[in-house]
Amino acid sequence: MLVFCSPAFAEETTLCHSFEEIYFSCHINNNIISLCASGNLSPERGYVQYRYGKIENIEFQHPKNPAPPPKKRIEISEITIGHIDFTNIKFRSDSYAYEIYQGFPSGLYVKHDGKLIFNHQCDVGIYQQLNQRIFRGLETVAPDSNIDD
Repeated sequence: MLVFCSPAFAEETTLCHSFEEIYFSCHINNNIISLCASGNLSPERGYVQYRYGKIENIEFQHPKNPAPPPKKRIEISEITIGHIDFTNIKFRSDSYAYEIYQGFPSGLYVKHDGKLIFNHQCDVGIYQQLNQRIFRGLETVAPDSNIDD
């Protein structure tokens, strides 16, 4: 079962199940990216899973199966450039580096072997603002110049 939101955004869906917390979700290029969690009280408890695709076809999940704990699988960092703050959620899968950036704007970029192959902003929606509980459940790390540049 997928989550629906308030009447103003009734068409906005996520790839999270009804029993999961929505840490972040947005629509990009007719697809949905969602960061879903369950029992994630600390980096050592519960799980956090990234999902990309459509409701009827999730193309990619990381980790493949929701496996606790999220520590070292998905990390969070904060970057300030002048008066602009971004919070980045990042992970690696094989030779790919994924980063959800939340700020103004929010979006997703992907690098393969260090080369940028995808960088798109989110469509307008209510789940672009990070659920503040994400900070208790993911390990906070320093920005990584190999990913964050």
